[in-house]
Amino acid sequence: MPVLSNPRYERFAQGVAKGKSQHEAYVYAGYPKQQDPVNLRSSASTVARRPEVAARIQELQDKQAKRIGVTVDQLLEELQLFANLARQIKQPSAGVGAVLAKAKLLGLITDKVEIGANVRKPAKAPTDAKQMTLAEWHEKFSPRPPDQPLQ
Repeated sequence: MPVLSNPRYERFAQGVAKGKSQHEAYVYAGYPKQQDPVNLRSSASTVARRPEVAARIQELQDKQAKRIGVTVDQLLEELQLFANLARQIKQPSAGVGAVLAKAKLLGLITDKVEIGANVRKPAKAPTDAKQMTLAEWHEKFSPRPPDQPLQ
């Protein structure tokens, strides 16, 4: 299939084939981003369902798969061969390194993923100017009989 005659459709198809979500590819293609998110996704889905666009996306993805030409199964077979070689000669680290490098280039392995989290810990020093006395603390936190109300 040749390049699509509508340049926005072609750019949309290329964006989806590169791994962008439909709404990201929609904006990447030059469509207005000012729409609310629901309309943006709906419009992107409408473009993606057009027969010529869907066929072009499939064609681009097929080309990309052929260009890569390496599958996870092939990498696993190579790793198994190097593992067997490791048992025989006790030094195949260079081969394993080469296969791992291939896997990293293909995006199958990530070295480090950072996950941010806010951890809230109690302050080491009191943060209020007013501190509880020991009697106030006992009154507030000591166990109570079930029939006694909380304050």
